[in-house]
Amino acid sequence: MAEIRGEKVSFRRKDLIPLHDLPSAQAHDPMIVHCPPPASRWRGIFRLCVIFILLVVAAIGSGFFAIEGGFIDSALNARAQASLNAAIGPRYQATVGSTVIRFDSDFRLALEAREVDIIEVATKAHLTNTGAIRLTIDPLALVSGRVSIRHLEAEKINLDTALLPAGDPMDLSKARVDRWPSTMEQAFQRLDEARGLIERTRTGSVNISGINIQFPPDREGRVSTLLIDDLTLTLDDQGQVQLKGLMHLDGRRADLQVNATAQNGVTKALMAQISGLDLTPFLLQRMEGGLPREGLEGSINITLNASRDTAETKPSIRADIHHAPGKIYFDGVPQDLTGAEVRVAYNFARNSIEILPSEMRFGPTVVPLTGAIVDLNRLNAQDTRPGFGLDLLVSGGRAQGAVGGEAPVLFDLRAAGRFLTAERRLEFNDMQVSSPLGQMAGSLQMRFLGAQSPEISFGAQLPRMDVAGVKQLWPFWMAHKARDWVVANMFGGTVTNGSIAVFIPAGRMKGPNVPLELAANELRIAFDIADNRLNLPGELPPVRNVAGHFDLVGERLKFDVRQAASYFGSDRSVDIQGGSFRIQSTYAKPLMAELDLQIAGNADAIAEVASFKPINGLKNTEFAPADFSGKAVASVSARFGLVNDQHPPPPQFKGKIALQDVKISKKIADRSVSAINGDLQVDSDAARLDAKAEIDGVPAEISMVEPFNGQSKIQRELTVNATLNNDQRDKLLPGLGDIVNGPVELELSRIDSDRQGVTLDLSKAKLSVPWLGWTKGSGIPAKASLEVASKDGNINVRNLAISGEGFGVAGDLSLKNGALSSAEFSRVKLSPADSFAISIRRAKGGLEVSASGDAADIRPVLSKLKGQGGSEPRSGAAAKASDAARVRLKLDKIIGFNDEVLFNTTGDIAVSGGDLQSIAFSGVTESRQAVVAQTAGSGQGSVLTLTSGDAGSLARFANLYGHMRGGLLNVRLNNESGSNWSGNIDIRSFALVEENRLQSIVSTPGQDGRSLNSAVKRDIDVSSAKFQRAFARIVYRDGTLSAENGIVRGEQIGATFQGMIRDAVGNLDMTGTFMPAYGLNRLFAELPVIGTLLGNGRDRGLLGITFKVTGSIDKPQLTVNPLSLIAPGVFRQIFEFQ
Repeated sequence: MAEIRGEKVSFRRKDLIPLHDLPSAQAHDPMIVHCPPPASRWRGIFRLCVIFILLVVAAIGSGFFAIEGGFIDSALNARAQASLNAAIGPRYQATVGSTVIRFDSDFRLALEAREVDIIEVATKAHLTNTGAIRLTIDPLALVSGRVSIRHLEAEKINLDTALLPAGDPMDLSKARVDRWPSTMEQAFQRLDEARGLIERTRTGSVNISGINIQFPPDREGRVSTLLIDDLTLTLDDQGQVQLKGLMHLDGRRADLQVNATAQNGVTKALMAQISGLDLTPFLLQRMEGGLPREGLEGSINITLNASRDTAETKPSIRADIHHAPGKIYFDGVPQDLTGAEVRVAYNFARNSIEILPSEMRFGPTVVPLTGAIVDLNRLNAQDTRPGFGLDLLVSGGRAQGAVGGEAPVLFDLRAAGRFLTAERRLEFNDMQVSSPLGQMAGSLQMRFLGAQSPEISFGAQLPRMDVAGVKQLWPFWMAHKARDWVVANMFGGTVTNGSIAVFIPAGRMKGPNVPLELAANELRIAFDIADNRLNLPGELPPVRNVAGHFDLVGERLKFDVRQAASYFGSDRSVDIQGGSFRIQSTYAKPLMAELDLQIAGNADAIAEVASFKPINGLKNTEFAPADFSGKAVASVSARFGLVNDQHPPPPQFKGKIALQDVKISKKIADRSVSAINGDLQVDSDAARLDAKAEIDGVPAEISMVEPFNGQSKIQRELTVNATLNNDQRDKLLPGLGDIVNGPVELELSRIDSDRQGVTLDLSKAKLSVPWLGWTKGSGIPAKASLEVASKDGNINVRNLAISGEGFGVAGDLSLKNGALSSAEFSRVKLSPADSFAISIRRAKGGLEVSASGDAADIRPVLSKLKGQGGSEPRSGAAAKASDAARVRLKLDKIIGFNDEVLFNTTGDIAVSGGDLQSIAFSGVTESRQAVVAQTAGSGQGSVLTLTSGDAGSLARFANLYGHMRGGLLNVRLNNESGSNWSGNIDIRSFALVEENRLQSIVSTPGQDGRSLNSAVKRDIDVSSAKFQRAFARIVYRDGTLSAENGIVRGEQIGATFQGMIRDAVGNLDMTGTFMPAYGLNRLFAELPVIGTLLGNGRDRGLLGITFKVTGSIDKPQLTVNPLSLIAPGVFRQIFEFQ
């Protein structure tokens, strides 16, 4: 085949054989192939067209599949990221997650960029993050060479504005009011340009959703977020541009709508409206914990209308701002903003911003406002400083506090000033407030210094204004603690000479967590006040007709009261002669106040003041104000909390009350107290009284401490000092008249709730124990102390101690219904030799007394028995029953007169009604002789016997007779009735020694000069005389003691006697005959017949001398009749004394 390669072969027609003639067609099952018919010219043209179309479709399909398959996405993404980085500069870096181009459902070309991030290079912080941006482009317009964006859509856009570079601060010095028209025209031109761009690109709509913009953190570190859910920009066929959107600022919804009207492609008017825009995140600062600190809380609706200056329309700009109900905060203090409508328009003729009639409402306070803002040089052409002139006017305003209950105050306010933009200083040098209640003139300056807080200076003068006006017009933010106190507590009256001065240095307001606490050089408010009513804290009644001075300097508030009065619901009243109310720190928590008042009035009114909270002076006491009468002057001081929610400490108070002739109607310890003159001091813990008073009419000095509650550490005290005469003593201490006589100094003190201590100075009094015959004379120092407890009419005396020179008593006793119930005297020493104890019990039949111990000096008892007169005895069963007693004693020794002592004494003595009922007594004299006294039987007819082997010792012991030695004594007395006794006394074998009165009998001469010694012609020795027996019948009746048939027999002398031994007043009157040489002399009486004549009867003698003894029993007077010596025997009776 190689040799013929490249050679041309030609076939003729006849060389062509039809296929069906070939052998293969002759087969049983031949394969027949039909050749197409020959093509025509039109068919060729058609084929060419089809092929072209197929190529075009293939090209379009390839492009579609390339776009939809993402074959060009990577190149597009790199191109988009490079272009974006070139646009944003080196500080930021842009990253694009992916960039795709696709066809939408309408076969329009859609360009989409996903996950577009802009990152700050230095910090790697994300500035923005965009989920997706989509552009819809008309492909046919694009083919024709035009770009027609039919729709723009963005979603999931996050922007952190804190990472944006800081721009230059706004230069306010270049701002002018008269530039507003040109600025508005520029705005309309920008709108025209935007409209032209939209129309040229034929963009039908723009939709933005999911935009999340984070604002820089505020002072508290909180970040506010603006979320745009649905923002749509559309252009209709009439050329109207409309923007609608839904926004959420920190979760609070706001609606946005903007309409721009155009004619022939030129914007004519603009209307913008924002509804529900909450400015709280931007205008309100908060404290730690989220509580509001200062700023504005609430939402606003803004409507802006602007018309362009054209041939058909005049230019206009007007904004209406409606503030929904919210609150204004200053230093944490809220003020209700119940609504505001502010209308602002630009006056093109005056080149000024006009505040059209507007209104702001702060609770019940309504402030209608008008004003104007104009460039400063238009007010004064000479003033070239950049700034604005300000003029504000409030006409017909109504001020009313939310609390206080005052009627609303109508007022007008005019403020003219300026704002110097270069200096950033606001000045209101002319501020006038006028109302029917008074006027005020003031000025305000503020200087803004950039990042730090502004400097604020405010001053005002109030020549005269009613208190109601001051309360209603006082701004809520200015010294709000003082304002709150004035609003709540001061009513009525007039303020004069008022002044206000506030200066807050730049940077003084540090922020939410640093309270604004103005110092003394930064805040001062002062004014005089008259005819005011001042409410006091707690339950204290208000003070009326107040004249005083109010002064607030820095944190210290002080209100001085010169005079006032207070009236109570009980119809009582007091006069306030001075005082003050103070708050040392109005910034402190808890907020504490101090109150000082000088009050004068009736004692019941002063007591009622002390009973109110927070003083509570009568709390936990049994007294009420009505229990007091008289006059009093009080100085009261108190410190207490003003805000209960701050949990202040318990109130503290103290008061000093000068009492003048005050009487307490309610008895204290069953005693009436009156004529109180002194001081009563009261504080939070106790009341202390130091005063002179009358207790049951007895002058006394009282010192008392009475705590107010059980938790107080102060103990209750009571001390009463008084000097009592007999009458006063009987009033306070009845029943002591028989024991104490004379002035007694008393000191009564409280020990506890049940016991009182009593101290008595008995030095100037005569102290005696009647039933013992013991007496302490006046002038002898003596004191007594005891503890008294009284309950249910029973009085218990404990730790009784009576002490003096040589005597003392210690023990306890109890009284029931005023009578002695029991007594235990552990130590009784009424004389230096005493050493014994006494126990007393009241039994059914009377008192049972027991005495025991080492020794008892009973000389006072013996003197008492010896000196008892014949006072009329008490009669009646009651008297006897009350005096019934039984005395048991057991003493080692009892001491009598003349150094005589009875040893081992025991006794059981019963008396009733002063009469002896029974006795059983025994003892031993120093000569070892027994002394026994006892009774047989009881009552009338009973027999009393007394025996002793040493009658002389017993006589000396009882101080009856001191010249007897020895003797056997037997006494037997029969009870006639009551205390009447009669019987015999028999003494045997005794002697008389050194009896001078016997010598007087024998030596006293008669009228003839002869004595008994002369008659017998010798000196009769009577210095010592022995006697065999002495006998007499004695009778004790009605307090008198008499002797009958008395006879004394001796070896040398003898005597007879009879008469009154002791009468009712203690005197004696006895007569008798003394017979010398009695042994021989009496023999004449024994002779028969003549013995009667010569011996003058039995136991008498021939010779004798009559005598008479009279006078006091202690100092008897002896009278002798010597003439009787010469009358023998019976004739001697002629000379006997009668």
